[in-house]
Amino acid sequence: MGMVVVVTSGKGGAGKSTVAAGLGAAVCRRGRSVLLLDMDQGLRCLDLMLGVSAQSVFDVGDLLKGRCTAADAVLRVPGCDGLYVLPAPPEAGAVDSIEAMKTLACKLSPVFDAVLVDSPAGIGRGFCLSAQAATGALVVATPDPVCVRDGAVTARLLRQMGVSESRLVINRFQPRLIREGLLPDFDEMIDAVGLQLVGAVPDDPAVLAAAARGEPLTAGPAARAFDRIALRLEGKDEPLPPLHRLS
Repeated sequence: MGMVVVVTSGKGGAGKSTVAAGLGAAVCRRGRSVLLLDMDQGLRCLDLMLGVSAQSVFDVGDLLKGRCTAADAVLRVPGCDGLYVLPAPPEAGAVDSIEAMKTLACKLSPVFDAVLVDSPAGIGRGFCLSAQAATGALVVATPDPVCVRDGAVTARLLRQMGVSESRLVINRFQPRLIREGLLPDFDEMIDAVGLQLVGAVPDDPAVLAAAARGEPLTAGPAARAFDRIALRLEGKDEPLPPLHRLS
């Protein structure tokens, strides 16, 4: 049975969807199969980011309501063998049952090596739906005080919901700003959020370029960072490179 991991953060704009997409592609490069479950109802984006919006007819709401089968709703991502997307509903509130989400996760997890649930921003109902269907979590935070504080709140709520396997992903950091003391360093962020660090993803124009083209991220500093995170999620001992080599 594959792992079900929610990718979340308290603050909008931290890069949850790019982390989910980039990490999903990295896991697939290791010969695994990954389902990206978009739960940002009304503001879905993974289908656009990965070039499958034109093929999207059904969504997770349709699947839960029995209007289609999983084979109808799940879309294969071109150019990345083993990567699939289940789009979110185009309208907010279409999915509102925690029990239905848990049941769906149980049905999907034996089919894929990993299910990555892309949570909506904030800590409202959408966050609860996403998190309570998962067995683990990645809390995404950028190195700014507001995002770090919101990440700490998110980590606390995940613990309260019983999601014990939660780890921190530092996203879109700029080594120069950290070295000059203009942004918190990694140790300060780890202490403030209260989670073990699983990886740090540098600010990389290739991420935006891949999303604009509707293609999975395959090369560049961010892609290499996602490859390292994929190794760590498998339990491999993969040291974090020195700060000057992360960009």
